Amino acid sequence: MLKNVKKIAFFCALLVGVQLSYAEQIRVLGAASLKYVLEDIKKDFLKNRPHDSIEISYISSGKAYSQIKNGAPVHLFVAADVSYPAKLYAEKLAPQKEEIYAKGKLVLWSNDANFKLEKFEDILNAKIKHISVPNPKVAPYGRASIEALEATNMLKKVESKFVFGESIGGATTYVESKNAEVGFTALSMLGEGGINTPTMSFVAIPENLYKPILQALIIPNYGKDSKLANEFKAYILGKDAKEKFIKFGYSVE
Repeated sequence: MLKNVKKIAFFCALLVGVQLSYAEQIRVLGAASLKYVLEDIKKDFLKNRPHDSIEISYISSGKAYSQIKNGAPVHLFVAADVSYPAKLYAEKLAPQKEEIYAKGKLVLWSNDANFKLEKFEDILNAKIKHISVPNPKVAPYGRASIEALEATNMLKKVESKFVFGESIGGATTYVESKNAEVGFTALSMLGEGGINTPTMSFVAIPENLYKPILQALIIPNYGKDSKLANEFKAYILGKDAKEKFIKFGYSVE
């Protein structure tokens, strides 16, 4: 009887050892606008993978691109636009082309009860002293914000009030903490599981005012042989993840 128990214990330990030997840990760089939805997707993906681990750092897409270009050990890059992943492929820093997973939506929002937004033109309200904008040099939603203001001839009227966040996360925090009366962000930052306060209001910026925010992902050279990175990428592009993106305010094909 004791021998049988020892045998069972031995085989259980052996099985655990085999499972752990196949376990993987990967590092992902994700656009700051993905903070809520990608964590939700990761949680579902890892449900049946107790030994695997995915570490996601959320920064501006431009900074993520620079880190990968400079040799950072990144297995997967989930960007807020197409251009940065496309640059990696063009520069032979990724083995396969970028793939689009969703289209983002730009909004103007307020977390101040005194600035209930009803239309885009409310940004011209003289009471507004600070307008939060993601850095357009590295953040795709920042570029879209400038494009929308230029298209409506409002840029010169409000640019003196700009406060810049290095990423969309930083820009959103200015408004959340009420250090800016209004600001630009992604709908995904305010959607299901995101920021939701009693004093919040927002308006969607008409999509014809800015270039489509097509968002793509890519596996850099560092992650090309990672089974977990390839499977996580496939999951993000799949049906279950698409449903999550829609819930958080994205459009998907």
